[in-house]
Amino acid sequence: MIDAARSMDLVLPFTVGGGAFRGRLVRLAAVADAAIACHRQPAPVGRLIGETLALAAVLGASLKFDGVITVQTASDGPVKRIVADMTSGGDLRASVAVDDDRLSRLLAENPAPAFADLVGAGQLALTVDQGEHTDRYQGIVSLDGGSFAAAAVAYFHRSEQIDTALTLAAAPPADGFGWRAGGILLQRLPVAGGELADAAAEADAWQTARVLHGSLTERELLDPALPAVQVPRRLFHAEGLAIYEPSEVRFSCRCSRERLVAVLSSMSGDDLAAAADDKGVVEVTCDFCKTRYAFDVNDLKSTSSK
Repeated sequence: MIDAARSMDLVLPFTVGGGAFRGRLVRLAAVADAAIACHRQPAPVGRLIGETLALAAVLGASLKFDGVITVQTASDGPVKRIVADMTSGGDLRASVAVDDDRLSRLLAENPAPAFADLVGAGQLALTVDQGEHTDRYQGIVSLDGGSFAAAAVAYFHRSEQIDTALTLAAAPPADGFGWRAGGILLQRLPVAGGELADAAAEADAWQTARVLHGSLTERELLDPALPAVQVPRRLFHAEGLAIYEPSEVRFSCRCSRERLVAVLSSMSGDDLAAAADDKGVVEVTCDFCKTRYAFDVNDLKSTSSK
């Protein structure tokens, strides 16, 4: 059990309308700071990484099985790709690929570029992986609407037929705090439940809840002085709100020396020789945590022959 009043890295579930609408609040502090710091990118790119982490967390918290949910972009802007994933156990990580020259030119012209200028045209993919013995589920939506949140809302509307309101935000280090990121999701369940008497009442309640959701500012969402439980209370205290036990999230990468040995040992001797430096060492850097691994090519060849 974690303390939702004190923890800075959590997912807090709640319902509104007597249970008719489900919601999740994400707060990321140490997670965002560690994950974003790995990549040493300018603040506009750091914000995108933070928002992607928050999106992965707000979606991944719904997993009811051991698995991983991945949020990934592929686009033609200076920020070519962002990946964030979260395990059902609450482990979060992120990676980013940028065109350094294009990004430098863009930031020289405009230090605070718009989302579309950074990302360009492309797609957002949401992938659920339940393990090696099951099929992966993937949904894809175009990066329209000027934000990751808008793209995710469009996905739920088109693919899942679920009315959704979503806010994502991230802020760079300031006032003694590191990177922070957060998100708040509100969804209208396919079948109304709880205290709402009829469809008209439910529709009115949803409209009210969506307006209240939209009144939340990024400052409030990310404010470290505002306990997480106070965010939904401020918004929905008069709307049949129920708040449930939060779950903890943490920055953790799943890369390991053993996994890399297994991958590299499956390569041919010629490919290993081509990947090695003049000292016969193959170096690999993890895209997510930037941990650097070094392997002796002869050891890899020996492993592959066993």
